[in-house]
Amino acid sequence: MHLSIIDAAVLAVYFLLIATLGYSVGRKEKNINGFFVANRRMPWGAVCLSILATEASALTFIGVPADAYRANYTYLQFAFGSLVGRLLIAYLLMPAFYRGKVITVYQYLYQRFGTATRNTATLLFFVTRLLASGVRLLAASIAVSVVTGWPLMWAIVLMACIAMLYTMLGGIKAVIWTDVVQIIVFLGGAWLVIYYLLSNIPGGWQTVTTIAGKLGKFKVFDLRPAFSNPRWLVAGVVNGCFLTFAALGTDQDLTQRMLTCRHVRDSQRALIMTGIIDFPVVITFLTIGALLYVFYQKFPDPGLPANTDHIFPYFIVTQLPVGMRGLLIAAVFAAAMSSLDSALGALTSSAIVDIYQPYIKKHASERHYLMVSRMTVILFCLILIGIAMVCRNVEQILWLGFKIGVFTYGALLGVFLLGVLVKRGSDIGNIIAMLSSIVVILILFVSQQRIGVAWPWLVVIGAVWTFTVGLLFKPKRGVTHNA
Repeated sequence: MHLSIIDAAVLAVYFLLIATLGYSVGRKEKNINGFFVANRRMPWGAVCLSILATEASALTFIGVPADAYRANYTYLQFAFGSLVGRLLIAYLLMPAFYRGKVITVYQYLYQRFGTATRNTATLLFFVTRLLASGVRLLAASIAVSVVTGWPLMWAIVLMACIAMLYTMLGGIKAVIWTDVVQIIVFLGGAWLVIYYLLSNIPGGWQTVTTIAGKLGKFKVFDLRPAFSNPRWLVAGVVNGCFLTFAALGTDQDLTQRMLTCRHVRDSQRALIMTGIIDFPVVITFLTIGALLYVFYQKFPDPGLPANTDHIFPYFIVTQLPVGMRGLLIAAVFAAAMSSLDSALGALTSSAIVDIYQPYIKKHASERHYLMVSRMTVILFCLILIGIAMVCRNVEQILWLGFKIGVFTYGALLGVFLLGVLVKRGSDIGNIIAMLSSIVVILILFVSQQRIGVAWPWLVVIGAVWTFTVGLLFKPKRGVTHNA
């Protein structure tokens, strides 16, 4: 497929807007405090929308409709637990981060425990974020490749390089303000698709409820109690809580923009509001999946992709009219770049603050650190491109994106909880707790079918294991607890 002139014009306007905004808001940054946390002057409303944009990503845009298409609305169960997880982050972790005036959350671990704990957590963050963001880049690139006809490799490179450009120039301030525009494009495109589908399905919503309702497509709560069932209500709520607690509270990717608010109260307000808004966002994309299922029941298409992750992009390219198609392609780009830019910023901030400054060049000028930060953005961009290329043949990308985090999120969450809840724990003890947790989770993951424990429980198990083992160790005498 070749883009029409109108579709190409829509994309060009979108790219011009994002590039101009990213450059204009961040061009005056002169130090790493401004580059990484915007001198803590960001309004909470913009931070809220930026968090939503980063969370949503192309996994939401492509994966959630695909999940509803092949199953039902049980994915929404995670949103209930996710709201609880956000409340815990807001009132347990954020006050500690703001008291410590940290730029990265791993600085808090250094203040609370010491160097070894911070280094181990930073390493786990790098592994998790690189793999997860590489998968997100792949998800978006698949969509762009399908709707434009471009080779997948070109789509991957284009996505990554655009996000790299304005992140490198403008830092976190550029990331947040471009995310605000991208979430508007992202959701606007989704709502437009819902309107189009309802307008073109004979009988509209009544037909949808008749066909999809009989098949259980609108089922939200799965009450089949089994630890081997990843869609069980208890699994969805408990694991939604722990996954969110870990992803938003211990992963610099999402926590970084919370640290840009003026006060901890603003940060808490932004975070809690995202949990409320998350419900209509998830329902929007689940509804697209159900509508697509009904649409193709009414209008069978022999060319429909066997891989359900490709169905929504296929619909965009084969059904949407000119102009609307361009807007939806822009929405896919928005979904991709809102996740990529934050990942690049977070990886860079941790690399500079947690590794480069303390171990490579301790007393350099702000200009030097800013230059190295921008070069590091380019390095991480290249790494993400490589990871996306390696993973290009996988299916069910939504669940792969989640599964990557289960190996390390439990260990990270456990050690942060140890820091804020109790006065025990030590550098050596934390390393033993975190690394042994990962080993246990690897064993359980490989054996999950035999032992009957679904993968979402692994974050819970990892966090409990890390916290419990960490409790066995006392802090060294003379260690000051800043938390």
